[in-house]
Amino acid sequence: MVRRFAAVLLVPAAAAVSAAASHEEETMLAAFDGVLTAMAYAAAGLAVFAVVWAGFVLMAEGGDPRNAGRARGAVAGALIGLVVVLSAKAIALALRSGIVPIP
Repeated sequence: MVRRFAAVLLVPAAAAVSAAASHEEETMLAAFDGVLTAMAYAAAGLAVFAVVWAGFVLMAEGGDPRNAGRARGAVAGALIGLVVVLSAKAIALALRSGIVPIP
């Protein structure tokens, strides 16, 4: 009898703690998503700048095939960096939407 009474009294308290944890988790995920959004915008801007810079480097080198490697490396690095940042944003979106459960 005492166990039932204690269980009836503790259920609302457990629900309140769960709601507080859920709100805290949602706040943390929203802040993390905001940071990743800012990083995605910065990475997109830097990628555009790197591609334009690679174009200038390629033109300045006069189309020499030996020196074109610097331009290709700049473009590859920019695209790889952009993919990494956007994949981090996609993972955060999957966590926030519940596709991937948070332990």
